[in-house]
Amino acid sequence: MSRLVLDEVSRTFPGVRGGPPTRALEPTSLAVADNDFICLLGPSGCGKSTLLRIVAGLDRPTTGRVTLDGAPVTAPGADRGMVFQSYTLFPWLTVEQNIRFGLREQGLSTAEQTRIAAHYIARVGLEGFERHYPKMLSGGMQQRTALARALANDPKILLLDEPFGALDNQTRSLMQELLLGIWESDRKTVLFVTHDIDEAIFMANRVAVMTARPGRIKRELVIDLPQRASSRAHGPRQRTGPASGARRSGPPNGTSARPRSSTAGAPAAGAAVEAEVAGPSSNS
Repeated sequence: MSRLVLDEVSRTFPGVRGGPPTRALEPTSLAVADNDFICLLGPSGCGKSTLLRIVAGLDRPTTGRVTLDGAPVTAPGADRGMVFQSYTLFPWLTVEQNIRFGLREQGLSTAEQTRIAAHYIARVGLEGFERHYPKMLSGGMQQRTALARALANDPKILLLDEPFGALDNQTRSLMQELLLGIWESDRKTVLFVTHDIDEAIFMANRVAVMTARPGRIKRELVIDLPQRASSRAHGPRQRTGPASGARRSGPPNGTSARPRSSTAGAPAAGAAVEAEVAGPSSNS
């Protein structure tokens, strides 16, 4: 059974200053099962973020509907956790206070808020930074805090809008591994927006390729890499491949990470995704 269903969702924005309306999304459909990790992949401006905002309840579709566990999505809710590309922490709150914000709004006791916040601070490797303010943190640490804040509410589905796009390569790699470790251990359902083909192949078990604007999902591709099954069956694995000899720390708190080395399935998966992205983008 699908946990999240998008049924012929479209979005048209009104014209500005009397101009013509802008068609951001053609009617498009998607079914997301429990524990899916789906990447929405497409060029800039194709409507990926618009689609994610509709799922989050931050925007309303012009046509179609979104349901989560059979209930219509019409507004934001604690059942969907959102992480944005830009740093969206409250600057006047500490790391711990930012993570506790949603818990406070749910009416949990202070003791329970503190317990849950401490758990997720440890999960994302921020012990010792509980009382730091966002301006005192690096970009990667701010995104770890944002991820912990989203996870603390125990959402049914995690929505991420190019969350690592502003990070340097090394930090982005660590954040990808951190997120995958949480996905594999907590069996979360994830909808992840990116325009990076390599990131989509490495992160997702399914890639939904979108056309250029007005966007729609033109094809879904299953990414079935051998190391995923091995990782689930045997627990965390070490990074392998040409860079394996380099000394570097793994994901925080011993979270599982899939190795980045090429496997028998990776080149084929990459070629398939690249062919779809480079192929005709006609919406006919």
